[in-house]
Amino acid sequence: MLKHLISNKLPASHPLTYLFLAFITMAGLSYINFMPGLVNALAGDIGFNEAEAGQIVAFNGYGGLIGSIIAIFLVRRIQWQPTMLWCLVLLAAFDLSTVWVGEFSAITSGISDFISILSWRFSAGIFGGLSLGIGFAVLARLNNPDRAFGTLLLIQFSIGSIVMYLLPDLEAQLNAYAVFYVMAGFVILSIVLLPFLPTLGITNPESYTQEKSRSVSLTGSPKNALLLMLGIITYQIAASAIWAYVGLIGLGADMSNDDVSMYIATTGLLGLPGAMLPIISGNRYGRLYWIIAGVAMSVVSAIMLSVTHLTPLLYVIAMSLLFFSWPAIQSYLLAVTAEQDPSGKLSTVAAVVSSIGLASGPLIASGLLSEESFSLMLYVCAAIFVLSFFLLFKPVQAQEKEHSMRLPAQYSS
Repeated sequence: MLKHLISNKLPASHPLTYLFLAFITMAGLSYINFMPGLVNALAGDIGFNEAEAGQIVAFNGYGGLIGSIIAIFLVRRIQWQPTMLWCLVLLAAFDLSTVWVGEFSAITSGISDFISILSWRFSAGIFGGLSLGIGFAVLARLNNPDRAFGTLLLIQFSIGSIVMYLLPDLEAQLNAYAVFYVMAGFVILSIVLLPFLPTLGITNPESYTQEKSRSVSLTGSPKNALLLMLGIITYQIAASAIWAYVGLIGLGADMSNDDVSMYIATTGLLGLPGAMLPIISGNRYGRLYWIIAGVAMSVVSAIMLSVTHLTPLLYVIAMSLLFFSWPAIQSYLLAVTAEQDPSGKLSTVAAVVSSIGLASGPLIASGLLSEESFSLMLYVCAAIFVLSFFLLFKPVQAQEKEHSMRLPAQYSS
């Protein structure tokens, strides 16, 4: 079986194609999946304060934003696999050398240098964002975008839970920089998986003609596309702000580091059924109701975490609501994006928009912290969740109407 896979590339419709491509796309900015662990490490033994930790994560994300913007202009002009390979090789080098940069500055100055780590992670983010943008464009060209992006979210939350559970032990066995070894490991594994994937040419005119039949008229309007992008960015800002500081929120409520990691890891597993919703149901039952329910759960989660005397039970329930709804909403929205533009370019724009939200969330959150209180930040996140719903309602509703209009035509033919 293994010999067959090595000598023959996987078919485009093979389940492993979806799985491998989703994993490689995830690896570009893998830290997003276990961001609380990264923030905890930066604000812990590495030696930065809470605001600096959030800023480092934010600049990593802004580097990813630049890389994803570059990908928008490259995806139709390049052979994606060689470009992806170079991006992954350079990203692995940056991830591994981050440990050296931090330890060298700690030896010479006594503490890890903030500017050095900030600039180094920004540079790493550029190559991670470029690989992410390319991966999004290729995922959008697969036959089933709901399955493609659902698989991506499924992998993200699986990886997030596993890493959050193992990270305390890894830090004890290695050092405070263990999270960067984990990031490099995912990139190296992606390099191993890349040769198995089919060409999936994103510059092939014949492929584009075939995929163009998926396009729709109502949902493809510029206004709806703009609202959809704004909805994605606002939801990501609020979700990533909470995600970045959820570990410190638990520690601030007098929970131990091991307990917080275990709570995040176990509740993060609820992201798996959330990500599987689009894979199982696709668009057969519509996406609007799932999005309404998901945003409502996200709002409740933010409010519960803002409780003054946060108990472990409330903490677990709040995270469960967010971790279940987040992947479902994102995979449905990415599927909507893929249907608006089957060439894959708008999906790459969505990757850029998502990167803006993921990078801006921790940065905005770091500016809303006051005297180690997270309440103001959480209230703002709840309001941003509500705003995202109003932005998303019209484009998703338009696509639901278009889908219902096309179903009778399909049955009559």
